[in-house]
Amino acid sequence: MSVEAHVVKEAWLDRALKSAGIDRATWRPARGFAANRRTVEAVYDYYGKLFVEHSHLEWAGMASLIGPSFYAGFKDLGFLPDTARKMAVAVFGRPIRRLTEHSVADLGFYATTFLRMQRKIFEDQATMHEAYVAGGLPKIQELYQLRIIDVATLEAWRDIDRGQATNDATLIDRGNRTLLFREQFDIIDRFYLQMLRHDRPEGALFTYLLTLVGAPSIPGVHSFPERFPLALVARLPRGVISVRTPLANGNIAVFANRWKLIEDDTLPKYLAFVRDRADEARKLAGTPVSERAVGQRLLERAGPLIAGALTRWDVDVSAGRTGGVSAIPPAKPLTQALTEDRTIDLRSPPSRDSAGFDADADSRVWMNPNRRPFDLSVLLPGGRVYRTQAAETVMLSSTPVSDPDRLMVQPPAAGLDPDATQRLIAEYAAEWGFPATAATDWRAGVDRRVTTDRSYSTHVFTPDDVGFVHLEFQVSHHVAEGTFVVSTLFSWPGTVHATE
Repeated sequence: MSVEAHVVKEAWLDRALKSAGIDRATWRPARGFAANRRTVEAVYDYYGKLFVEHSHLEWAGMASLIGPSFYAGFKDLGFLPDTARKMAVAVFGRPIRRLTEHSVADLGFYATTFLRMQRKIFEDQATMHEAYVAGGLPKIQELYQLRIIDVATLEAWRDIDRGQATNDATLIDRGNRTLLFREQFDIIDRFYLQMLRHDRPEGALFTYLLTLVGAPSIPGVHSFPERFPLALVARLPRGVISVRTPLANGNIAVFANRWKLIEDDTLPKYLAFVRDRADEARKLAGTPVSERAVGQRLLERAGPLIAGALTRWDVDVSAGRTGGVSAIPPAKPLTQALTEDRTIDLRSPPSRDSAGFDADADSRVWMNPNRRPFDLSVLLPGGRVYRTQAAETVMLSSTPVSDPDRLMVQPPAAGLDPDATQRLIAEYAAEWGFPATAATDWRAGVDRRVTTDRSYSTHVFTPDDVGFVHLEFQVSHHVAEGTFVVSTLFSWPGTVHATE
């Protein structure tokens, strides 16, 4: 990142921190929730203020309204062992007790991980929001020209701005959905993965319990097990037995599961709420998160949760030699399917059918269980081929029920050090045709800022387009961890309109 880019980004971040009333020097996620409580509150209240004053900033509104769920979760971690243990024993039986007791010592890891995630999101999203509120679209375009954001993010803000000017809710929704995807995929996915993998099998159990007990604080939104309950079907010679359980058919720590819930339930229900009950939405967003979180505490919900775990079962028996059709259809599997070596064809714009989208989906995820890397080839116009080892690949439609227009490739989860990142950027420069000095200039910028207290930043390298495909390499710098993640971003008409 150039000196100018760093100065611009720091200026907008400082402005956002001041607007939120956050003391940058005291924001230290590693110290835990108690030491950061006022900052946590200030973050969610800042998002609420943005939405109250600018209703087209729907990402901020959603972050504010979901805030009580996370704020209550931070406060609950102190007594989570007792509540979680009761839930686990009620659902799985007494053999699970020892494993839940072992998890107590690691609660600090999960709490600080969520706190780190919150700061990274703020540094990324609040910087852009503050720039837009203060200077409009020209300031977002400046972030793009300085290679701080990618073209899809620029397009998101163009949609939001154009939608606000023309009163087009579809454009506003589309732009904010792109910002939400950036948050979930680019910024925090690797930290959910760290929790999932932590001290196996403890991390998988902990994140699954979060999936079971999580209660979204947005009115009308369903929890994961409510929306995707685990259903079991047994086909017998003379019938079918179907059992719907109170368990969840997935885990929110897995991106494919989390995004499915967002895309199918959380986002559409949220958008309906802010449109149909706009005054109530603004009132909620304008209420301090500490007040809104009271009803979200596990202590308030423990009884109903345990009762639901014991009673929310449904059994259907369908008679007949062929088994008939069960009244309880099995829940669609949400766990990631095995992904062998994969070739994705972008020699011409893909359709929903050619990309293999499900009828009700606007994205497709390729990922192995446990994110085991797979060999990926992307066929491009003019006979070019992009090859890599990928941990996760997502194809996305920016507009619902439309053909896809974006492909994002994430590398294996282990972050790179500065030397390895510089070598990889140099290799991409040689192969894809952007200046070789870009890698050395980027590295010089990293070395100049080794003492920064920033937690997260991005820098985008852009070679020439390959036919109709716009190609970008985005370096995400996770500063506190000292690691870099280099993602490859493909986009094509429908997303790409940036020329200035």
